[in-house]
Amino acid sequence: MKRVNMVIVSVIVCLILSAVVFVVPMESEAATVLRVAHEMPENHPYHLGSLKFGDLLKEKTNGRMEVKVYPSGQLGTQKELAEMVAANQLDACLVWQGILESYDPNTGVVSLPFIFDSWEHTWKVVDGEVGQEIFAPLEQKGIKVIAVFNNGLYNVVSRVPGKNPEDMVGIKLRVQPSAVFVQSGQMMGSVVTPMAFGEVYSALQLGAIDAQIQGPINVRKSKHYEVAKYTCQNNISFLLEPMLMNSKKFNSFSAEDQKAILEAAYEASLWQREDAEKADVEDTKFLKENGMEYYVPDLELWRAAVMPMYDKYPEWKEVVDKIRALAK
Repeated sequence: MKRVNMVIVSVIVCLILSAVVFVVPMESEAATVLRVAHEMPENHPYHLGSLKFGDLLKEKTNGRMEVKVYPSGQLGTQKELAEMVAANQLDACLVWQGILESYDPNTGVVSLPFIFDSWEHTWKVVDGEVGQEIFAPLEQKGIKVIAVFNNGLYNVVSRVPGKNPEDMVGIKLRVQPSAVFVQSGQMMGSVVTPMAFGEVYSALQLGAIDAQIQGPINVRKSKHYEVAKYTCQNNISFLLEPMLMNSKKFNSFSAEDQKAILEAAYEASLWQREDAEKADVEDTKFLKENGMEYYVPDLELWRAAVMPMYDKYPEWKEVVDKIRALAK
């Protein structure tokens, strides 16, 4: 009987030791999960690019790092998401570049109207030394720009026809919350209303605003074409969507993992940019087929109308010159 008890005890001890052997490594090898949030739906290029980032990061770290994406404003508006990242309450998010003006007003230089001539020019700026010069000061505020996504080619989208700059005088214009965008709208003589993206549909529907500066991807994905039937294709802005990461969180990783994060984010941005350009073409076609009237204006008239904006910021002349030089 005593021998049987000893055998039972030995078996139990072996089972416990086996459990420890298998459980401990599993716990120690649990993947680090980065939480990434944005404000757009799951069929939007932002979301698809975020998923791509997750796939690439998991691959580059052999599964040690993963990404959990929260779309559709589940965690808040763009302004709130940026605040959460800066406070290290969220690992990363996607926001349009105007949000960054709250942390460093000098980032507003990339929101000047007609500052970029093409997407090729845009990426040459933001991926290079000039982009680093513009975004680097944000790290002192807890924000590191790890990549820049394509936010779309923006035009004037309206409930009422708006073909030329003079048509903008007196209309109620929604702009993205940004000092530069507000001033650009005021320069055209519009009654400017900064407004969060999620409020735009109802504002157009109720007539609280007459027009907005917006890209075809967002107009289609958020169904703004149901309440705004005109687009003046003036290409006023090649808009950006930086991916922000908390700088303290980023610096907490090893050099190897930091490299993996930056490489995965950049490669995801290259993929997302191409996807967004295709979506821009497809969604423009969709909007035209669904009753949106497009007008191609004299771009020089629009340029002339907003060029005085550059005189408002003489402190940006040096960086503006650097940006312009890259267009050549």
